[in-house]
Amino acid sequence: MDFLDWMQPRAHRAAARSVSTLCGVGAVTSLLTAPLGNLDAGPREALTALGLMLLIGLLSVLTHRFDESHRVAWALGPVLTVPALVSIDLLTHDATVSAQIFFLFPALYGASQLRPQGAAVMAALSIAGEVVVVATQLPARQAVVEAWYVSAAIGTTAVLLAVASERHARLVTRLEQLAAIDPLTGLSTRRVLDEAASSALSGAGSDAGTALLLLDVDHFKTINDRHGHPAGDAVLVQLAGVLLAHSRPSDVVCRLGGDEIAVLLPACSEETALARAEEVVAAVRDQYFRTEDGVQVPVSISMGCAHLPTHATDLRTLYTAADAALYAAKQAGRGRVTSASVAALG
Repeated sequence: MDFLDWMQPRAHRAAARSVSTLCGVGAVTSLLTAPLGNLDAGPREALTALGLMLLIGLLSVLTHRFDESHRVAWALGPVLTVPALVSIDLLTHDATVSAQIFFLFPALYGASQLRPQGAAVMAALSIAGEVVVVATQLPARQAVVEAWYVSAAIGTTAVLLAVASERHARLVTRLEQLAAIDPLTGLSTRRVLDEAASSALSGAGSDAGTALLLLDVDHFKTINDRHGHPAGDAVLVQLAGVLLAHSRPSDVVCRLGGDEIAVLLPACSEETALARAEEVVAAVRDQYFRTEDGVQVPVSISMGCAHLPTHATDLRTLYTAADAALYAAKQAGRGRVTSASVAALG
């Protein structure tokens, strides 16, 4: 991971709001206190400082137009605010605590919006800017004392906020994983399947079309009743392994609920989908399924196959066609594959 990666915000919209808030607070505070501030600066220095403030304000506006593609802007923008603050303080000959406190803002941005490495970079730059301002304008002893206090405040705030932000980011990632992955089988959830299907049907697939396979375990309730629910769970876990072993990286294997599983096959013709479905049914039939106690359980599956555009025009009708084909497979004796074309004839 390089510098550009460190400086990319976790959430670009939230980062833009953060930049706008910090710049807004800084600008309003500076304007309201300017009449009471340091009067040693001449007109030229004051105008230059005002120009730098306007530049920072412009940056806060532009951030709302930046997205993930503007990596350099997201990396350099926050970094450049520190030399801008240093220039304003030097031009206005202002080394008061009221001026120094603004070095906390870049560190706050980094700790709240960036990953730990980026937060460390912004905290270090803020402290360096603070040291430059006081070291060039204050007596040595006073500069050391004030730099120590302000740097301690910046460092402590940045560390505590960065730790809290990282903990929150990990929690969000974990929740997203739980929402995307079935905890028992490790297969995708219905949400992932719907998103992948919508993407495939909107044109991300190919001229071959998109196929959907729906399947469930034959007499699954009997397995649960005879061997217990842990045995049924073990069967589902092993079945998931068989399905994943017979899937392409582009396929989406999803547990819909209970023993019902869906397999989305983007860029797949109806003939290819039927052939692959037959392979899976045969592989399950030949697989030795065992319970946690080592008891062998005979397992077979029924599967329905539907294809878009052959059998459907959208996601809803594709599900309906595949479900009808699955029902037809069960009615025909289970342990087999039935196409939506055959189901429609029956």
